[in-house]
Amino acid sequence: FLWFACDFGWANDPSFCSWTSEDTGSRWQIQSSGTPTLNTGPNMDHMGGSGNFIYTLATGLQETEVARLVSPVVSSPDSDLCVSFWYHMFGSHIGTLHIKQRKQTETGPVDILLWTVSGHQGNRWREGRVLVPRTNKPYQVVIEGLVERKSWGDIAVDDIKVLNGLSISDCEDPDVPTEPMLPEDRFNEIFEEITEYPDFVETNQISGTGNMLKTLDPILITIIAMSALGVFLGAICGVVLYCACSHGGISERNLSALENYNFELVDGVKLKKDKLNVQSSYSEA
Repeated sequence: FLWFACDFGWANDPSFCSWTSEDTGSRWQIQSSGTPTLNTGPNMDHMGGSGNFIYTLATGLQETEVARLVSPVVSSPDSDLCVSFWYHMFGSHIGTLHIKQRKQTETGPVDILLWTVSGHQGNRWREGRVLVPRTNKPYQVVIEGLVERKSWGDIAVDDIKVLNGLSISDCEDPDVPTEPMLPEDRFNEIFEEITEYPDFVETNQISGTGNMLKTLDPILITIIAMSALGVFLGAICGVVLYCACSHGGISERNLSALENYNFELVDGVKLKKDKLNVQSSYSEA
């Protein structure tokens, strides 16, 4: 049966559902309808609506930033509990998501790692499940996001549920992705392998420097590629023209054709070669 559930409320009524966001320099934040950074993170909650979810992203202040969300104290149940949740990890150097069990010891709290996933997982929500073993003392569940300084994306989590009475086999991650792999996901994976991202990402404004670089890079690449193609085609035309003129000498007919040839520039301006008595000069020679 359902022990606990939290979907973080709605846009006009956000809530952490009694979970606590620890002050570690970075925090989980409640959001709906997309994250502040352009073309990263989810645009909707995992149900495809305008409900809330939580996310964390790099601020550029530390090499690796940690955001922790800690559950209320779970009194000792007589069985293992299953934590079910949805996560979204889209972008380069996205970081790592941990699920931990926090136990109290004589020397202080100890976090035990139960579940982890790292790196780009595609532009879609996935379901995660992890079994939390029973103990003879109260404990807490910790959702921990580790985001690298050069991260180009967001880690998002939605719809956390704590269930009782499930078997070990029922509390495992699905064997296949919850949604089919989209063509743009494969393109993004290839693009990330060949793209160098800046070390710092603007996170407060959608029109920040990081997003300008995202838009500028493809344009620069296109300009360079088109320029190189133009030079290459020009060289080929020059070689062909040279071979045609040098083969058997330049006849009067060929020269006349060249004199009347219209050369068209790339910007649409036509330059027509004037006749400069080339034929008479050639005849005198």
